[in-house]
Amino acid sequence: MSEVEGTIQFAYDLSPSDEEALDTTTFAELAAWRSILFALDLLGQHSDKYGGYAYGNLSRLVDAGFVITASQTSGTQELLPEHVVRVVDANLDRFWIEAEGSEPPSSEALTHAMIYQADQRVRFVFHVHSREIWAARAELNLPETAGSVRYGSREMAGAVSQLLADNPSRPLVFATAGHEDGIFALGHLARDCGGLLVSYLAKARALRS
Repeated sequence: MSEVEGTIQFAYDLSPSDEEALDTTTFAELAAWRSILFALDLLGQHSDKYGGYAYGNLSRLVDAGFVITASQTSGTQELLPEHVVRVVDANLDRFWIEAEGSEPPSSEALTHAMIYQADQRVRFVFHVHSREIWAARAELNLPETAGSVRYGSREMAGAVSQLLADNPSRPLVFATAGHEDGIFALGHLARDCGGLLVSYLAKARALRS
């Protein structure tokens, strides 16, 4: 399988859905945080970065699985309902996802699935790219997955599961040493994830000043 940034590494089945993946209030909350992260360039799309692929994705636990922003939608300024996909089943052994929606799930969907399966306290996962936070991860004392572990892989999902077990405090921010600029935030509330990312970005910039 290819390891090009932004490409989906797993097999998936995608079925259309007759209903929105999120209710209006919950969608608005996710969209609000996405707009903040977009403004800070923690997710987005640029022709001169990562081969021109979009980067960053957000997810939320729901009654039947979890919802996640669709693959290659982070480059749009506004989150639209059709950009949200419901993952109804995820099987790490088969490296397969069953999803409902109009767009394929994010290339990091299996990693999100592993996080939700590993810790029932977690209800939100934000994955962003930040050169500033990633470069300062040692100074910020961020836990990280090994440099040999590539994005979207079976190894990444397993490494994240072990990292969560080794770092039981929640909310949590961690880096992916083998996934350039990759930063994950997870917690019970959206503000846990978004607030921590903004805080760590400020800390990283302070270290470089």
